[in-house]
Amino acid sequence: MDPSGESSVDSVSTMRDFGVGKKSLEQWVTEEAGHLCDAFTQEEGHPCNPITLLNKGVCNVISSLIYAHRFDYGDPFFNRLLKMLQESFGEDTGFIAEMMNAVPVLLCIPGMPGKAFSKQKALMDSLHKLLIEHKTTWDPAQPPRGLTDAFLSEVEKAKGKSESSFNDDNLHLVVADLFTAGVVTTSTTLSWALLLMILHPDVQSRVQQEIDDVIGQVRRPEMADQARMPYTNAVIHEVQRFGDIVPLNVPHMTSRDVEVQGFLIPKVSEAFEDHLCNM
Repeated sequence: MDPSGESSVDSVSTMRDFGVGKKSLEQWVTEEAGHLCDAFTQEEGHPCNPITLLNKGVCNVISSLIYAHRFDYGDPFFNRLLKMLQESFGEDTGFIAEMMNAVPVLLCIPGMPGKAFSKQKALMDSLHKLLIEHKTTWDPAQPPRGLTDAFLSEVEKAKGKSESSFNDDNLHLVVADLFTAGVVTTSTTLSWALLLMILHPDVQSRVQQEIDDVIGQVRRPEMADQARMPYTNAVIHEVQRFGDIVPLNVPHMTSRDVEVQGFLIPKVSEAFEDHLCNM
């Protein structure tokens, strides 16, 4: 059994049940969007880097999904968490990380992983602290508040099943994956959206007009509005295409021999996707 695969399937199905595509996630996103707009309003008349506030907004949505809890933008722990998240990405792309990837035996040197990836360890420790605090308030008799509660329920069901991947270690890994894969990618895409709207005010005006016509100035947007907003939907997709934030995606590995257009790709080959071909 592939432990990471089972956990990944569980996290996706749990997000579907307790957030993604349902009203709860809409409420978390729209509520956080309100806080984000308020934060931008406070910067009026002053130069600011939007990525800082966007990171906070996106991180709070993920935190709500996982812990059913959001942080104040000025919270010291929250800001340290975001700083560690940014610094951990630098370790992934640094020289030492590339050496470890090219010569995996280096990871066997005692103490080397901790020194090479100290920022990632600090991030994992902070996420572990949040999980411990959350578990103290978990009541298995109550409906799950989010992903962590649902995963903990699966951990309880899997007790005594040695082959199951539903355990505390994998819970920590799933939570870390959601933060590391979700925060920076989303906030960077939103930064591209802001930049492109500034560069194309005519597009910005048409999007605003469609928003005013369909949603108005009173209520919050809903996913159901998407079907009646083709222009805005097209602009969002074009932002994602043009602002390709991960042009080669993340490395994948073939699990078996496969032939593609006459070319043999052997098992255990590293594979990349070239998204630049869509430009």
